[in-house]
Amino acid sequence: MFKKIRKIKQLGIVARDRIGDYVQLMSILIKIQWNYVSAQIISYVAIFVLALLSLVFIGVAVIVSFWETPYRVASAWGIVAFYALTALGIFLVSLNRVRPEFPLETIRTELEKDAKLVKEVV
Repeated sequence: MFKKIRKIKQLGIVARDRIGDYVQLMSILIKIQWNYVSAQIISYVAIFVLALLSLVFIGVAVIVSFWETPYRVASAWGIVAFYALTALGIFLVSLNRVRPEFPLETIRTELEKDAKLVKEVV
């Protein structure tokens, strides 16, 4: 009986020490994740703005090129169809994207290891 109480007391000390480690690990993981997410957001916004501008100006350039011809209306509708098909293609591709690993996977793994250790000791 006293042996089990000593083991549980030792586990309590280990758990108390590990809580500090978990807090440090959590703050490091949050900083890493924030740096990654903010860089991704900035790059996606820049890509979106530049791609949108280039598509608009390409469409205007094609329509202006056909302005004095009988194909003016057909070229305008062709540009609209191209934009619609491109948007549909991007939507279909985005449905198949793989989600990244859960950001706090490391914490979960460490907690599972500690739980396994506690089960073995008790």
